[in-house]
Amino acid sequence: MNRTRNAPRASVHGAVLHDEVRPAWSAEVTSWLLGTPVKGRRLTVLDLGAGTGLGTRSILSLGHSVIAVDTSANMLSVLRSSCQELACGVRERITTLSGSAECLPVEDNSVDAVICFQAWHWVEPKQAMDECNRVLKSNGMMGMAWHTWDRTNEWVQALASIVEPDGTPSDQTLSAPKELAGRGTFERKEFLFNYEMTVSQLVRLASSWAFVAQRPDTNAVLAKVRSLGEQARTADTGLVRFPHKTVAFRLRESGQEAVG
Repeated sequence: MNRTRNAPRASVHGAVLHDEVRPAWSAEVTSWLLGTPVKGRRLTVLDLGAGTGLGTRSILSLGHSVIAVDTSANMLSVLRSSCQELACGVRERITTLSGSAECLPVEDNSVDAVICFQAWHWVEPKQAMDECNRVLKSNGMMGMAWHTWDRTNEWVQALASIVEPDGTPSDQTLSAPKELAGRGTFERKEFLFNYEMTVSQLVRLASSWAFVAQRPDTNAVLAKVRSLGEQARTADTGLVRFPHKTVAFRLRESGQEAVG
């Protein structure tokens, strides 16, 4: 979900690349964000800043219905195309809408949950929070999550030294955004995972990062990333293990104890 005034615009190629190389969202993370609903309970979930649908498909896999909202027509086009590959009964549970976090094209009190995957930093938080409050049902769940690099790993540190010449960016995942305080208390949880890919996929992933793609020496940087990947690929599978963690926040329901 992009800020109207300064957001990067995704080209058709950029949207396709994003969908092909960015890590997906596990069912474990998504279920936790939704409050770990009891088995069989079907929710209507607003995927805020849905992009190409990496989070949307995770929500659908749990049996819920999704309203996917994004500002990018190209991202939504890729989302719709990817969902055509899903079973008919699953496709029927998704609605895609063009709109922003600051002006959601959704009725009042109409969704059980709002989930924002890797996108809250693009919104105008006060306006977005007002809109989330408007569309959520009473006692509705809210959650957001980011995939981040596991910077305690030496290989990740080596990668960062190649692609981040200005040093490590500020960490936005240490606490829930302050604008959420009025909604209630949020709890935080980390999920560790290895994102496995071929060396070529690693290079394509790096090329999808704006801070790499916008550099004048992009090709040289990507050559260094390829060399680092070739050194790190495992002998048995030939794949590179890229250590990640998913940092997630969800609204703590009344009477619920803090987790993680």
